[in-house]
Amino acid sequence: MYKILILILSAGLFYSCGKTDETPKTENQSSTQNIQQTPPPVTTTDNLGKKWWIGQYAFEESARNVTGSGAQTWNYVVDVKEFDANTLIATIQVDGYQTMQRLEAKVNATAYDIEFIFDRYGKDNMFEPYKKGDRLFGMMRNTQGLIMTVWDKLKPNVLENQENGKVMFQRIAS
Repeated sequence: MYKILILILSAGLFYSCGKTDETPKTENQSSTQNIQQTPPPVTTTDNLGKKWWIGQYAFEESARNVTGSGAQTWNYVVDVKEFDANTLIATIQVDGYQTMQRLEAKVNATAYDIEFIFDRYGKDNMFEPYKKGDRLFGMMRNTQGLIMTVWDKLKPNVLENQENGKVMFQRIAS
């Protein structure tokens, strides 16, 4: 009797495994089940706004020498580049009287403002006062395209130039 019962159950099992015309029930299944997720599309208006900042900016300052003879000058050059489709980076050079800074920065940017976050020192840098993640400075542009500077860890050498909101940098290349 057990042999007959096992034979019937085995036949039923083999018969049900071979069915191919039955459609699966979907009434309690998620509509996203087994669908590969794709990242949201990159909004081109955000990227176009950020890309406005790609280019080279310069600022020069000078102060009278303490002894009264000659002047002390410093040149700041910021080069903003595209790292990939969604990321900007910058190199910052400050050269002048007793100064040679070579900085690499991460960039946070929108259409109207940009900030430079210290990442690492470049080749031939003289001093190392910054830590990774320090906000060096930011710039913002108004509707007329004037670029105003907001200083943070990196500051000009001349005290009058350290005031925030002044036009310091000029775009010298796109």
